[in-house]
Amino acid sequence: MLSSVKRAVCNKIITDHCSLHTLSSDEYVKIIEIYGRDRALQSGKALHGHLVVNGLSRLTHYASKLVAFYTECRQLNDARKVFDKIPQTNVRRWIVLVGAYARHGFHQEAMDVFCEMQVEGVEPNKFVFPSILKASGHLSDKRTGEKIHTVVLKNGFETDAFVVSALVDMYAKCGKIDKARSVFDNFGEKDLVTLNVMVSGYVHHRCVEEALNLVKEMQLTVIKPNVVTWNILIAGFSQAGDESMVGKLFQLMQDSGVEPDVVSWTSVISGFVQNFRYMDAFDTFKKMFGVGMLPTSATISSLLPACATLADLKHGKEIHSYAVVRGFEEDTFFGAIKFVHGCWKLERFCQSEKEDEEKKTGEVARLQLDQ
Repeated sequence: MLSSVKRAVCNKIITDHCSLHTLSSDEYVKIIEIYGRDRALQSGKALHGHLVVNGLSRLTHYASKLVAFYTECRQLNDARKVFDKIPQTNVRRWIVLVGAYARHGFHQEAMDVFCEMQVEGVEPNKFVFPSILKASGHLSDKRTGEKIHTVVLKNGFETDAFVVSALVDMYAKCGKIDKARSVFDNFGEKDLVTLNVMVSGYVHHRCVEEALNLVKEMQLTVIKPNVVTWNILIAGFSQAGDESMVGKLFQLMQDSGVEPDVVSWTSVISGFVQNFRYMDAFDTFKKMFGVGMLPTSATISSLLPACATLADLKHGKEIHSYAVVRGFEEDTFFGAIKFVHGCWKLERFCQSEKEDEEKKTGEVARLQLDQ
């Protein structure tokens, strides 16, 4: 369903030019991308039809966006039809399809297309490997991942930062964290991207101390952790239940000159809630407002269950009202349900206790009368 705001953007682009015929290349692409993100299938198909009529649909520039559009709309057959009409001599068409499938969660389909590419004798370039390694990692297909690694080495792409990051991520997701570290260590041109992928891999396997040690090690080089690095560490120690370390990391982050973002604050709040430190979560939420950081729907969703557990109707109503004003109502729906359910259970409990007390009082009164 196309949102009213995005529909207005599309309509304005078309209206400003009176006709689809006068749209620029960038405007076509923008509209296709908007239709894809909103999964506006019928609108996208209409635009595709216009491109076909005008002989533009086979141009790789448009075809790649159409493949991504149909994949986002989960119309794999249509995506494949567009792909098949791209000129056979164009190697990029394979990258487009593999990338679209992997990006939108069709990992097995991405692997199948890569195998088809190999059978066709098409030489892969460095741009296809991040996508296919991502698919391999999500499928936990270590054997295929290792074969792809061999192809990477054969083609000399082991010095490309994006390929190396994808290899590290793939091995981590396949449970080979030591192999992931080996690939990371052997890469001469380390950067923040590869560092964050390696740290994320450690955190994924609950190796939070190793993640922290790696960051400390990298701080001695020219690579300094950024807000993403710190957020990964904070989330990792939160999940491990080490809230004292979370507080230290949050402070170290600021001491190093990195300003916490909304993800940082939300991670700290979520960690407190997960570890039943509800008042600390509320205090952090207040501090967040104090520094002018506006919470997102994720922040609200993480805090509402604390209101439910404490049956804190006052705070819960205030937070839920804020969510409604900010337009987070749909995103925080399940948190709100938990909150209401928690308060309802407390109310039922109190009512039950009251009824029991009244019943006991009545029985005592009757006994006294009988005497």
